Amino acid sequence: MLLTLGLAALVNADALVERAESKPLGSGRDRSLVLWHPVQDVANITQLRRVRDLGDWLAGNKDEGGQGVPVVAGPTTTVPPEVVRPALRAPAAGAPLRVYIGGDSILRDAGDAFLQVAGDSPLFETTLHYENATGLTRPDFYDWPAALADDMETHRPEVAFILFGGNDSQGIVAPDGKVFQSVSDPGWQAEYARRVGGVMDSLRADDRIVFWIGLPPMREAGFSGRAKIMNAIYRSAAEDRPWMTYLDTVPIFGDQDGGYVERKPDDSGDLVDLRQEDGIHLSSPGAERLARVLLDLIDDEIQAATPPPTTPKTTTTTAG
Repeated sequence: MLLTLGLAALVNADALVERAESKPLGSGRDRSLVLWHPVQDVANITQLRRVRDLGDWLAGNKDEGGQGVPVVAGPTTTVPPEVVRPALRAPAAGAPLRVYIGGDSILRDAGDAFLQVAGDSPLFETTLHYENATGLTRPDFYDWPAALADDMETHRPEVAFILFGGNDSQGIVAPDGKVFQSVSDPGWQAEYARRVGGVMDSLRADDRIVFWIGLPPMREAGFSGRAKIMNAIYRSAAEDRPWMTYLDTVPIFGDQDGGYVERKPDDSGDLVDLRQEDGIHLSSPGAERLARVLLDLIDDEIQAATPPPTTPKTTTTTAG
């Protein structure tokens, strides 16, 4: 039995290491990697891992070509001085505006609400892509930079709304291998800012406006404090990029002091719950409120890009 278990571990060594690497950074992940990395080394030396490859081939499972391999966003580039903010065109029934909404589970409900509010309109062609429990700190678990690059190429959106951060307040690994566990660590902030800037640069296109949606206040004070740090990084990175706009959601979901609130009046003056029971995600009324803000932002961009109507010149002549 022990021999069988040992052979099974060697055959599946790569999958066991991948599973260990997907764990949250910490002592548990480190212990798992200490255990499984030597097993993987033995499997590579003895070529027993080829048995798994053969089984996948016989079962018809295709090689994913490196899917799941950690990819860190490239270094932030300097924006050339000639870069200007793109002008958003007015959509038409036969030429809808291509809209993209992407991010973690906090954005999921707002994206669904946007689809409901604007779904019947022939003026919008909307793509929603969300991945639960993901963000920018763990590309080994889900590679958002690569996914966004693919989405931009596939859907060619003219407007993109992006939200991350709900799962990003955890340990982060810098390119040199250093691990920064705390959001308050300057090293963590520098590496996270580098990744945010890299994603913003990758989203740039000649005809694309991108809105980076900030995190709302959180019920748990520690989480809310970490969200403020991440929001400051988003805001700073967007300021130097003409195609980017940072959307501050604190006035939308917070009180007059920027603190967490459960309920706010709707358009009729009735108090409605804005957040789900976890104090993090948006309720249906809260998601709809954010979705309507996104629609207003699109309208504002179109209006700003539309030249004012010209008044025909008149010439007055005097007889005599």
